[in-house]
Amino acid sequence: MAIPQTTGRAPQLQGRRVSGFTLIELLIVIVVIAIMAALLLPALSKTREQAKGLACRSNMKQLALAFLMYSEDNSDTFPWPGGTPGRSVLSPTQYSADWCGGENYTARMGLQSEWFKPGFGLNAECGSVYPYVTSQPRQDYDPNFKEPMPVYRCPSAGRLGEAIRVNYSANGWMDPSRPFGNGAVPPRGLMTTTITDPSHKVLLVNEDAKTMTSPAFPPGPASAQREVIYHLDRSNIAFMDGHIESVTPRLFSLMQGKDAQLYFNAGK
Repeated sequence: MAIPQTTGRAPQLQGRRVSGFTLIELLIVIVVIAIMAALLLPALSKTREQAKGLACRSNMKQLALAFLMYSEDNSDTFPWPGGTPGRSVLSPTQYSADWCGGENYTARMGLQSEWFKPGFGLNAECGSVYPYVTSQPRQDYDPNFKEPMPVYRCPSAGRLGEAIRVNYSANGWMDPSRPFGNGAVPPRGLMTTTITDPSHKVLLVNEDAKTMTSPAFPPGPASAQREVIYHLDRSNIAFMDGHIESVTPRLFSLMQGKDAQLYFNAGK
């Protein structure tokens, strides 16, 4: 009996022509994928930044509530913003009302090799609002303490923002002797009961790390070199009644410039 000859192919493929993608077809597929990626990536980037902005708003809300809780326990007086770098470290008793502390690190901001060394950045844990933010006791200043505290951080602040550890600045005009109405904030501090229209008075701004030379944001001409972080062209602002708003660059420019008395002077 004769033995049938085979070609080595599976029986179902015998007599069929095996076809595949041509080079042109592959190139078309690659081009289509590239076009789809180009269309989708901006949308994904926008969604990612939107999520960061929402996280930032949540952090600011918690901090704003901590300021208000502090005032309730301290004769309706807000904590101090800490306008001079390093003052709460040099004189912890005199400046115990500062909302966060730290050494004067500003001369080291341009050197990346210095960013994570002892004494660089702000120390929220030795600030007056820390117990109200974390439910943990206030700590003595330690230049080696570098534990991250997400509630004080903006997700868009970058590596320098991570090193500074606090990415929000308090209204610099809440400090004693700063503008209040036609006079100045009294020595004890800004009393919440004396604020004119707290829903329009700035409490915290989301400051850009590269200009954050202190935990206090000075409005007017003094803020010309200070910048804020924008999430999709809007920056988060906390107001003295505890609510949060996102404002455009043009509006914030007016708020801290021509209209500084209206938004930063709590007595106007």
